[in-house]
Amino acid sequence: MAASERSKDIDPALVTQLSDVLVRRAERRGEPQSAARPPAYAADAGRSMVSPVSLPAARAVDATRAADALVSTMRLVKAARFNAAERLERKATVSLFAQSTVALYFVGLAVWQAVYATEITEETNRLVTFVQIVSSVFTLILGLLEALNDHKMKAHHLQNCALAVSELAQELRIARPSDPAVVQDFRRRYNEALKACPVNHTHIDFLFSKLDGQGDRFAWARVYARYILDVYGLYVLFLAVPPFVWWWHG
Repeated sequence: MAASERSKDIDPALVTQLSDVLVRRAERRGEPQSAARPPAYAADAGRSMVSPVSLPAARAVDATRAADALVSTMRLVKAARFNAAERLERKATVSLFAQSTVALYFVGLAVWQAVYATEITEETNRLVTFVQIVSSVFTLILGLLEALNDHKMKAHHLQNCALAVSELAQELRIARPSDPAVVQDFRRRYNEALKACPVNHTHIDFLFSKLDGQGDRFAWARVYARYILDVYGLYVLFLAVPPFVWWWHG
């Protein structure tokens, strides 16, 4: 590489002048001109000595860098999709728990109202009936949300996509190709793995995987708060409203 860099600094005009001087000296001494004149390729050393060697090497270096960048992208996307799958699984679990608990509110209050019907006042009876209606509506809403979102199935797709991207990243990291065509083939397979997944991760999953508990603590705390709110916020609201109504009017 050092020789090729020095060859770039050779001035073709200077080489030509030097060749003419050597020819004139050879003529005065009676020597053949072929012995004095430098090789024909010396005047074009910048092209003949550099191009055949440095161009393939430069392409190989660029391909290796592109492969490393692609591996880094795959790792980030893999982590984001694993985080998304875990988040959706948690939401499915919390949704089932909230739906069961709100349904228990309704059933428990109905049983309590039937058992102590002669002992509760009219105002308490109306309050119990109102809380039962709220609980039944919440149970219906939670059931519809779970059916529409289908967190379990989405988590399954994201998990499989993350595994496929992880396997492809490991294969590319081991191969570390220097051929641009091979890197392009890996890129095509990576895009196909993403297209095969009908679900995409959210921006929260991407930030969660990008920070990974490192960097600015304030930024990490803010992302983590958004993550907790996304997973538990709505279901905590459904769980808290019926007891709050009972406490407020009790």
